[in-house]
Amino acid sequence: MTVRELLQQVRDTLQDTDRVYWSESELINLYNDAKRLIASERVEDKTTTSILLSADTKTYSIDNVLRYISAKDSNDISRQLYPDDDSGDGDTYGIIIKAYNSIYVNSPEDDVTVTFKVVSMPSEDNLNDTVRTGDENSIKYYILSRAYEKENEMENFQKAQYFFAKYQTEFKSAKKNANVGYRADTRTTKAYYY
Repeated sequence: MTVRELLQQVRDTLQDTDRVYWSESELINLYNDAKRLIASERVEDKTTTSILLSADTKTYSIDNVLRYISAKDSNDISRQLYPDDDSGDGDTYGIIIKAYNSIYVNSPEDDVTVTFKVVSMPSEDNLNDTVRTGDENSIKYYILSRAYEKENEMENFQKAQYFFAKYQTEFKSAKKNANVGYRADTRTTKAYYY
């Protein structure tokens, strides 16, 4: 299924097949938001990225990171990652994640390289790209939930809540299937061997 076909299903549900209320760019942006959210939660495609520390620099910019998993430096010290809430201020080797593209190192040392295990930002898709098999319904429900948030009417608020609950249920199932190494179009039980 292509992104275009998926968005057409979304438009059918929204009853906006003539593109009057939701523009193509709005829906493609919601599609890419869903793709990033799913990639962040699924934590499948882990990569690494490194930075070289300098004793007089505490804040560093890192590009293309969606989620930080762990950090280890060239002195073989595992560095704890902390949110930007003052919880890591006392940790000498701590690294504070200020934003997806900005970190703060408590005690940087010259010529020490820190290697992060991360989930990289997925590429942006356009209308002709193919949707990952198994993610179609999760993405569709996420887009619908966000699209219905556009208006402040109670009916649309309820629809947004309904579709977000459907997104969570569908994604939970897709995530579970991805974790066991398969994705089937029909629901099956996992086999156990003794």
